[in-house]
Amino acid sequence: MLLFIIAGEVLFWIFLLAGVCARYLLHWRTVSTVLLVSTPLIDIVIIVLTYIDLNRGAASDFSHGMAAFYVGFSVVFGPEAIARVDRRFARRHMDLNEAELPAVPTRTSLEYWLRCLTASTISIALLVVGFAIAGLADSFWLIYWAIVAVFTALAWGVIGPLRDRWRRSKRQGEKSADSLS
Repeated sequence: MLLFIIAGEVLFWIFLLAGVCARYLLHWRTVSTVLLVSTPLIDIVIIVLTYIDLNRGAASDFSHGMAAFYVGFSVVFGPEAIARVDRRFARRHMDLNEAELPAVPTRTSLEYWLRCLTASTISIALLVVGFAIAGLADSFWLIYWAIVAVFTALAWGVIGPLRDRWRRSKRQGEKSADSLS
């Protein structure tokens, strides 16, 4: 299973880079759209392969839980990663002014934390399906990854605001240093 997850991540980046190359270097808009829209299909294949493996009687292992966690976070954060790569590629390879570049959302720590909660919830829902398929007796690693999903959301809720506070104090320190000069 771990190889499927790695292959899925590699395919995600191949589809993403091929999509932006088709769009900006070859001007193949339709091909680009198909490639970029296809990236979520990789997630579906990964989770379906995970469930097939569990249904065939495999005891859950580290990679089964990781697949659910990966897919949950990929579904939530993948579109923004695509938008950021698209914008960066457009900036580098097209002669566009700032207003013409593809939009990328700016989010607060609270918004990112809510997205993390959503990703954790999706991951846990996918893990619950795994519990149902494998049975609770063979679900140690699925339970482990459910705990990881909960802890990730909790840690994100603490670290995000601390990071924002640190950034604000750093900016204020820079402003006060500029006003002294």
